[in-house]
Amino acid sequence: MDPVQADGRMLVQLVTLPPGRPAERSLYRAVEWGADWWARVLLRGAYRQRMLLRGESATVSTLVAALAEATAGPGVRAVDLAIHPHGTTERLVLADGLVDVGDIAGQVQAAVEESGRYRLRAVFSTACHGANHLEAWLRTGFVVATGARGIYADGATSVPVMFRTWAAGRSAEQCVTSSNDDPTQHVQDWLAGRYYSWTGRPSEAARVDSTRVVGGAGAVTVQTDPASLRLP
Repeated sequence: MDPVQADGRMLVQLVTLPPGRPAERSLYRAVEWGADWWARVLLRGAYRQRMLLRGESATVSTLVAALAEATAGPGVRAVDLAIHPHGTTERLVLADGLVDVGDIAGQVQAAVEESGRYRLRAVFSTACHGANHLEAWLRTGFVVATGARGIYADGATSVPVMFRTWAAGRSAEQCVTSSNDDPTQHVQDWLAGRYYSWTGRPSEAARVDSTRVVGGAGAVTVQTDPASLRLP
C-alpha cells in the first residue's frame, strides 16, 4: 500500500497528571505542559489534526469519543494515540478516576466501527507501568504500543526524543531505543528514586524504571498504513 501522508493521519493526545502531594504539583504541571508543547512543536505537519484532551476533559468517555471520531474521518488512514496520565500496573488515572486499561479497550471496540479499527495504529504511553498495558492496547486494535517497565520518571526529556524520532520517519522500535539511550534517563531515574526514599516511600523508589519496551509491530513508522498489517 502507498505510504500514509500527513493529511491521512490523526493524533489523539490525552494529558492529565493530577498532583498527589503539594510538593509535586509544579512538577506535574510542567510535565503536562511539556507533553502538549512538544507535540505541538515536533509533530506539527506530521498529522492532519491533533485532538487534545487535557485536564478535566481527559476522561474515559472523551477518549473513546475522540478515537471514534478520528477513525471515522473521511480520508483518514491512520490514528495514533499519545497518552500521558498516571498509571498503576493495571490501571490509568484519568480525570474521572481510576480505570482498567482493559475496560478502555472494550469501550473503544464497542464505539469504533470495524472499518475504523483498521485505522488504529500506534500508542505512545508515558504512564507508569505502561509496559503492563501493552496487551490491552493491542487488543483495542492498535498494531504497536510502547510503555515503561516501572515508574516513568524521565518524561521531560524522553517525550521530545520519541516525538522527534517518530516525526523523522523512524520506527516505533527506534523511538524506544533512542529514548532509552538518552543518558538523562538514568539521571532522572536516580533522582526520582532518591526523592521517593527521602519522602519515606521505599517501595516506590524500588519501582522506578523508565526503560521503555515495545509491543506489537515495532517496525511501524508514521507512514505505515495499519490496514496493511491486518490479516485478510
